[in-house]
Amino acid sequence: MWMKTVKKFSSGILAATLTVTLAVSAGGTSAEAATTPVQQHGQLSIKNGRLVDTKGTPVQLKGISSHGIQWFGNYVNKDTMKWLRDDWGISVFRVAMYTNEGGYISNPSVANKVKEAVAAAKDLGVYVIIDWHILSDGDPNTYKTQAKTFFNEMSAQYGTLPNVIYEIANEPNGGVNWNNQIRPYAVDVTKSIRANDPDNIIIVGTGTWSQDVQDAADNQLPDANTMYAVHFYAGTHGQFLRDRIDYALSKKAPVFVTEWGTSDASGNGGPFLTESKTWVDFLNSRGVSWVNWSLSDKSEASAALAPGASSTGGWSQANLSTSGKFVREQTRAGSTTVGGGTTTPTPTQPTTPTTPGNGGNTGGGTTTPTPGTGSGTPGTGTTAPAKGALSLQFRSGDNNPSDNAMRPVFNIKNNGSTPVKLSDLKVRYYFNNDGKSGDQTYIDWAQVGAANVTTTSKALSSSKSTANRYVEFSFTNAAGSIPAGGQSGEVQARIHPSDWSNFNETNDYSYNNGNTTFATYNKVTIYNQDKLVWGVTP
Repeated sequence: MWMKTVKKFSSGILAATLTVTLAVSAGGTSAEAATTPVQQHGQLSIKNGRLVDTKGTPVQLKGISSHGIQWFGNYVNKDTMKWLRDDWGISVFRVAMYTNEGGYISNPSVANKVKEAVAAAKDLGVYVIIDWHILSDGDPNTYKTQAKTFFNEMSAQYGTLPNVIYEIANEPNGGVNWNNQIRPYAVDVTKSIRANDPDNIIIVGTGTWSQDVQDAADNQLPDANTMYAVHFYAGTHGQFLRDRIDYALSKKAPVFVTEWGTSDASGNGGPFLTESKTWVDFLNSRGVSWVNWSLSDKSEASAALAPGASSTGGWSQANLSTSGKFVREQTRAGSTTVGGGTTTPTPTQPTTPTTPGNGGNTGGGTTTPTPGTGSGTPGTGTTAPAKGALSLQFRSGDNNPSDNAMRPVFNIKNNGSTPVKLSDLKVRYYFNNDGKSGDQTYIDWAQVGAANVTTTSKALSSSKSTANRYVEFSFTNAAGSIPAGGQSGEVQARIHPSDWSNFNETNDYSYNNGNTTFATYNKVTIYNQDKLVWGVTP
């Protein structure tokens, strides 16, 4: 223990010898700063539910995550990280090492890129998150044996450094929950790390794509230096998730937003900069550390770089995407040292929504649901409901008809005098699949809980020019009922071609011309016990 402390202190002194050149303006004027983030803050720990530095002062880290290193590892290198430190002012860099999707499980050599990033972070004096990026594997226990082996190796090699952070489960999903699957997994993997590294920060993902932080707050891990991950995408996730963060903080559960995007949950759509600024202001006011997704030149809204941007940094404004320009502005703003706290979180249990999330994370690097805000409010439809108990309000999740996703968002209103069981209902969205070989569907968010909404894609028995398929949305018993005069609340969905190519939504029967404001709409139908009760079929 004593030797470890000495080594970490020595590493901090080494980092202190580095000089950070911070760009002050786009014109190239610079001023020299005498310290790196690691030299300034040293060994991190948790105190009273907050991330603090070696002096016990609360710290907020800000930075960016790589995309999957099996796809965009060319942007993970010392030159790029140095530019991010000096020009963007980052204090933390996250290395996203996927387990599946061509990642570590099938190709363990990708860990060499992780090691390269840690070595660069050590030299540059920035914090580095080693991210075990589960996604399609859903349950972290799927590869728990491999996770224990990997983190045993990482902690044995880097446990004496003060700047290494372990993120041991990126986004648990697929119905797993905190108490039954995630927490037991975290206990086991933490033991593997603590055998070599007794004090560096460990971050654990939470249920439903790292959005169920309230569950972790109610049953925290015994390890003193563990934090709990929250992930959000500004075009999808909104106030409900901020409420969950406040709830966790009120329980003194330390929260780290290890992934967020300016886009919607798919990694595309947007960027939603107004919603992003609301989120960043919220996190800054709470002193919650955050890492943006992602450092890549992928052709999607959440990517920070324009296509073809240099893989060694030195980017001009023209080399940055709209998202990249915004994120750079946010990382350059303010200090990484936080005062005693400016807000007192409301200690009330947050409301229901379960929701998915991780934009830009599968296949070519973009899939995995995530929930959120949306731009319309149920109940503001401009067309009078048709006669009958049920009506449907609809909006599009974006106004781009030629990207790789349809984003239907609907809300069911019960205009009758008796409750209606959601499990009796089915909602159908009709489209022309443009000759695609298949499609993938996701529930990004639902007021009744994303896990309580299921999807089925079916061929239309009689094809039309505007519709040869439909996606049917059903509800589980756990979704409950719509009370008389009430509504289901939003259901936010996503439909992608199986090859992630682009759709042409302008020839789709249910497409509403990209109107992102809720309105009563009859080209999406409702069936009650398999009888058509709302809307007009193609």
